Order: sequence, then C-alpha cells, then structure tokens
Amino acid sequence: MKKSSKTQLFYQIYTRNFSSSGDFKGIIKHLDYLKALGATWLYLLPINTIGKDGRKGRLGSPYSIKDYYEINKELGTIDDFKELIRLTHENNMKIMIDIVFNHTSRDSYIVKHHPSWMYKNKKGEMANKVGDWSDVYDLDLSKKPLRKYLVDVIEYYCSLGVDGFRFDVCSLLPKEFFVELKRMLDKKYPDIVLLGEAVQTSFINFVRTQKFNALSDAELYELGFDYLYQYDSYPYLKSYLETFNWRYLDQYKAALIAENAANPQYFLKIRCIENHDTKRVIEFSEDRILMKNVVAMNSLLKGPMFIYNGLETRSNHRLDLFNKDELDWGIDWEWYKFIELLVKLKTDSKEELLLSTEIKNDEGLYISYINHYDDGTKRYGLFNLSFENQFMNTSHIPSGKYLNLLDGKEITINKDKIIARDPMYLELIEEEWFFA
Repeated sequence: MKKSSKTQLFYQIYTRNFSSSGDFKGIIKHLDYLKALGATWLYLLPINTIGKDGRKGRLGSPYSIKDYYEINKELGTIDDFKELIRLTHENNMKIMIDIVFNHTSRDSYIVKHHPSWMYKNKKGEMANKVGDWSDVYDLDLSKKPLRKYLVDVIEYYCSLGVDGFRFDVCSLLPKEFFVELKRMLDKKYPDIVLLGEAVQTSFINFVRTQKFNALSDAELYELGFDYLYQYDSYPYLKSYLETFNWRYLDQYKAALIAENAANPQYFLKIRCIENHDTKRVIEFSEDRILMKNVVAMNSLLKGPMFIYNGLETRSNHRLDLFNKDELDWGIDWEWYKFIELLVKLKTDSKEELLLSTEIKNDEGLYISYINHYDDGTKRYGLFNLSFENQFMNTSHIPSGKYLNLLDGKEITINKDKIIARDPMYLELIEEEWFFA
C-alpha cells in the first residue's frame, strides 16, 4: 500500500454539468481554481459514449456505457482529454476516471459483438442481476476473455496518462478480475491508484440472498484497492440527519468503531460526505453550524478528503444525472474559507503520520474522537450534531491549553465536560497538571 496517502483531496467532477460548455475544456478553464482549493486528484465521472437503448433522460446516464474505448463526444475529443491530462499534471494534480465494469448499455459494443459475455437470466435473456437499472445489462465476468478485455481497457487508459481509476460498484465484481488486473498493474503501472465504490452492507447482504456474491471491504483491500467508500457507516449518519433520532447516531458511532477493527490495519476510507448519488449536505439542514460540524467531523477522520463539485460553494442543488444541469457557481465565501481550512488540515504532511481514529462511544448528540499520530501526538475532535449547545464529555482529554484548529481560538480543558456548539479540533499547546 505504499502509494496510498492520507494527505489527499479528491475532487469529483461531473464534466457535463461542471461548466457551461460541459466538456474537458470547461475543466481546463477551472484548473487554477481547483489547484488553489488544494485538490490533488481530479476524479471524473465516466467519460465514455452513452447508450441510447433505454436511455434515461435526454442525455442518458454516464454509467450506461456503450463503448469503453470511445470518448463521449459531448465532452470533447480524445485529444481534448489528453490535453486535460497534460495540463492537470503540469499543475501537480492527478487524473482519475470512473470505470463501470459491472454492466454496459443495452446497445453496447460488447452486447453486439460478444453477446456470450453478457449475463443471462433463467430465460436466457440479457438482464441485470439486481436493482432497477433499466438502461443496462450486466456483464458476466466469469468469462476469462471478457476479463482480459477489461484489463486491456485499463491498460489503454494508463497508457494515456490516467493516474487512477474509481470502480463503480466494485463489490459486485469477482475476485478473479482484480487478481488479473493487479498482475498487469504490478508489472506495468505499479503507481496506479484504485478507488472502489464499496457498496452498503445492506446491499451486500441483499445480493447474497439472491445467490450472487458480493465482496467485503476487507477482501477489496486485499485485492489491491487503495481507498474505498465509507458506505458501511454513511447510511446511519444519513438516517440520523434525516430524522435526528439519537438511535441512528449511536449506530453510526458503532459502525465507525467496527470500521477500525474489521479492516486491515493499513485501510483508508475516502471521506465522502456527498457525491452524485447522495443528497447535498445542506439538503439535510440549512443550519450552518450543524453542517460545519458534520463536514468537519467526516473530513478529519482517518482517510483522504473528498469533495463533490459544489460542496465547497455550499451548493444546495443536486445535479441531474441524466440531463444538462449546470452547477451554480455562486460562492458562499465564508463557507468556502471553512472548506479551504479543512483541506489545508487534511493535506498537511502531518496527516501522513495519522495511525488511527479512535471513536469515543459517548452518549449524546455529538461525535467525539481522538486522532493518534505516529510521533506520539494526538488531536481531539468534538462535533456537536444538534441544533443547540450541549455538554460533551472531555474526560479523555488531558487538562491543558489547546488550540482549536478550526477557528484559531485557544481553549482550556480542565473538567470532564465542556459546553459548546461550534466544531472543535483540538491540538495541545501546553499541558497543565495543576488543574483539578
């Protein structure tokens, strides 16, 4: 896992809706902005041609791919894509593209030229195994020639200069494919980074009830993934923010605790609070302080930070996946500065020393944790997830003077509880033993 890094910011771009032109050139025009924000990776939703059979919306889902080797003309040409890669590298950032190998469009190149590679239902018809994805058919990756074909697709984009790949629903792909992919990458492109959309645990359980396999997060790490989505814990946080029922928050804390124990020691979850499949953060609540607590709490856990285009501007608009729906670039500057601060904390070299995040299982509508660093230092997070001031337990924090890295203010800890509403991420200035 030498290439995995905790000091990263992955910035997810929906190219179609990121700019008025909706193409690679629109991204190029924003490279200075993305670099200034602190992005180290630009992650693009699928860039390939979209099928027409069963198309959803006017332009279709980018996850209904017709040909893995063709660039979607609405985004530009292959030369435009190469230019984006070149300029991204010149700005000391890297490019990641979305790969969809679980399924293709119903009129894909593979459907037409290699129908034997497609999954068939009991009637012998092309179909998808689970879900209501009416615009796609599933691939049958038990077929070795198909696995070879898909590994070759990855090798092709590596040859163009792509630095990493985000695998859609990677939990549903077979081990054999990842073993063969890793063999090729280790031999030819050992620095390529793999991000996996590991699915929710409830979905894994459902898939297995249908007599299909779904890989666990631990298996995916062992198969070569550098980062996985935090979908084993996110659903509980989502349920809490939709209901503010304390039981869901307790379940979220328990899931974070289990995350540390259930995965290899080197595991890294990508800290994604919103993406193209989820609600915008402020759809849950427009309470600014609450949402600052939510975003800071999630971003400062062990693992790279992740921004879906618009999080940093405080966008409340969920972009349409199937139609042109341009991102609103009106910027809430106070919010932007807060996100920029989180990025600086996350991308600071100290974060490479972060060993683990220890979640405290305290009662109350807040999240408390300790970040343990390899140099023996600690940072303490206290995040109030309610709408009012509340007491939070600080018995695990040594008495002393601390700097709140989120607002630059000094704070004294000398009792077992503190009352606060603003997010706190505390670094010791001076330990004082004389406090009672």
